Amino acid sequence: MMKFLYSALFAFALVACAETAEAVEVPAAVQSAFEAAYPGATDVEWDDEGDTYEVEFSMNGEEMEAEFSATGEMLEIEED
Repeated sequence: MMKFLYSALFAFALVACAETAEAVEVPAAVQSAFEAAYPGATDVEWDDEGDTYEVEFSMNGEEMEAEFSATGEMLEIEED
């Protein structure tokens, strides 16, 4: 029974990791606008929010978030 439980937990962990590691296709205009605004950004992670694209990244040791329209217009920026 324990073997089954461990196998089920392991399988669940693999599925959970696979879901969070999905690549988001970011339009070229959005990618270009982000790279122009934050050329030294690291740890970049994109989320597709439907009509907009949200990016979390590090810049000069600070955690930041930005939101872009599908055409590359920056809509919002947050510094943590």
